[in-house]
Amino acid sequence: MGIVTQTCPAPECNLTEQDIQRFVDEMKDYVVLFEPAFQRAEQSEWSKTYLHGLLGDAPRKNIERIALELGENVRSLQHFIGQSPWKAEPVIAIHQGLVAETLGEADGVALIDESGVVKQGDDSVGVAAQYCGSVGKVANSQAGVYLGYASRKGYSLIEGQLFMPEAWFDGEHAKKRTACSVPEELEFKTKPEIGLELLRRSIQRGDLPFEWVAADELYGDSPAFRDGVAELNKKYFTEIKCSSLIWRCRPEVYVPEWKSRGRRPTRLRLRNPSDQPMRVDQWVFHIPKDSWTRATIKEGSKGPIVCDFAFLRVVEARNGLPGPEVWLIIRRNLDAPTELKFYFSNAPANTPLIEFVRVSGMRWPIEMD
Repeated sequence: MGIVTQTCPAPECNLTEQDIQRFVDEMKDYVVLFEPAFQRAEQSEWSKTYLHGLLGDAPRKNIERIALELGENVRSLQHFIGQSPWKAEPVIAIHQGLVAETLGEADGVALIDESGVVKQGDDSVGVAAQYCGSVGKVANSQAGVYLGYASRKGYSLIEGQLFMPEAWFDGEHAKKRTACSVPEELEFKTKPEIGLELLRRSIQRGDLPFEWVAADELYGDSPAFRDGVAELNKKYFTEIKCSSLIWRCRPEVYVPEWKSRGRRPTRLRLRNPSDQPMRVDQWVFHIPKDSWTRATIKEGSKGPIVCDFAFLRVVEARNGLPGPEVWLIIRRNLDAPTELKFYFSNAPANTPLIEFVRVSGMRWPIEMD
């Protein structure tokens, strides 16, 4: 059978001057909505200048270049960003409220992910040799954890927080912390811990409706992160490593009998030591062919993206003992059947399986964000 290829024509640029002017007018109206976040009028004006620069033609978006391109005083714009006493929280709260108003759905999906920015020097706050997703390897970079939001109506970035590597909290980095104005009370937090903080703050603001939290395996492989999401009364759909361990049925456990000497046993043990958990990728070979469900995840740039799914109720293994009962979702690529992705979800046992397919397709907007 021959392969038929289709060449997509270049998009037509049909914007008129009136279209562009209408966009500019709408942007000005949008920016006005954020004026209450600033205590003084000049702060609000500098925020508009900064936004203008970010949307401008300058190839580099640093403060000096933005100011020079717009004919503004460099030091004044630097002072607004670095020293002026305005807080980000009111800006984020207004933005989140607008996102909830325009995109909000009760079964919306909160998206947690990290992103890195390569840096040449070592003076920027939080810079270190660490994995940087934008280049796919360990590089001298800054990393941030981000909260996005997606629904059937669209998607948006909500908030982000800089990840500070643990090395930045040692004595050798004391001068750098001072030079970068790192708050003295700041403590080291892992990326999953930061992700949970972002979720808690979004819930505390009270505007953003969402039912699900989706994240990659960095967060899915953290039981503390998943438990934290569950404690927020949210459903998680998180990727996990192929080496994650499960039982298909809950094994029997017991506390060994005390022998009248030594400490009383308190730790549970498997009743049958041979009843060991199995890797999730090993379960693939035990799934009958008719148990796979073919479904469309989303519409891609080259047409619908279709994958095979398998859904199993399993018992998660934690430190060699049975943990919570969860859904194991396996996604198989049609073009490359050996490409498999594995997910855990704490959704109820009666959750419609098509809902997992929907949430699976809602993860990609965080890459765009």
